[in-house]
Amino acid sequence: MKNAKLNLEMYVSLLKMTFRGILQYRADFWMSLVSIVLLNGANIVQLSVISWRFHNLGSWQVGELLVLYGLFMISWSIFSVFFFKLSKIEEEILSGSFDVYLLRPVSPFLQLVGGDINYTGLCDTLLGAVLIPIGLVMNGTHWGPWQILWFVIFVLSGGAITVCCRFLISCVAFWTVKAHALSSVFTQIYLLTQKYPASIFGKAFQVLVTGLVPVAYLNFYPACYLLDKPDAPAFLCMLSPVVALTLAFISALVWRRGLGRYNSCGG
Repeated sequence: MKNAKLNLEMYVSLLKMTFRGILQYRADFWMSLVSIVLLNGANIVQLSVISWRFHNLGSWQVGELLVLYGLFMISWSIFSVFFFKLSKIEEEILSGSFDVYLLRPVSPFLQLVGGDINYTGLCDTLLGAVLIPIGLVMNGTHWGPWQILWFVIFVLSGGAITVCCRFLISCVAFWTVKAHALSSVFTQIYLLTQKYPASIFGKAFQVLVTGLVPVAYLNFYPACYLLDKPDAPAFLCMLSPVVALTLAFISALVWRRGLGRYNSCGG
């Protein structure tokens, strides 16, 4: 318990130092935020145009697509704000700077995740928080306390799943040094599920994003449950917490093995 408290205090201290460093460049700070808002705005316009042109995607109306996109944005932002540095393990190993984490008397994991904040991810959080209520109103859907509780569970589980997926891919670098190709494949898969329901791509794709790269648990399955869509069975939609815990356990094992396997290659 004492160790956990110490680690938490250290993590908060690292985040404070990182944020102070970011605010030294205020112009870049605000320009980055604006660019993320514009990028997400373009995605929303694209969704609206597709829905207007084709009226729906499968059985999904524009309001439901906004909820789908909003769920993804909030879940993804948990990773992009606080754990984005995990995707930089390959660079740290290649440059040799990962050695520093092993020399300090602090958890290497805490040093890694506390070393940077991707503050632009906050725009994703805010956007998702705006899109979901708008989508519910457009769809004429009302959530009661039960749905709100599951929404919170889904978002936290989705965030954990995102962190673990990116973390596992990055940990491959302990064995191969470079993991960029695998990361690119993952990026292409999640971009497809970011704005579109997995069911429109067919069964083979659903199996891929459910069992192999479980990004469907970020938004597709939660949206099916919360919007009462028939595209997926209810029991599968409610597995997000189980998937998150399983991936967290696997990630911890791989991280420990990776640290044991690590050999410095920087200069």
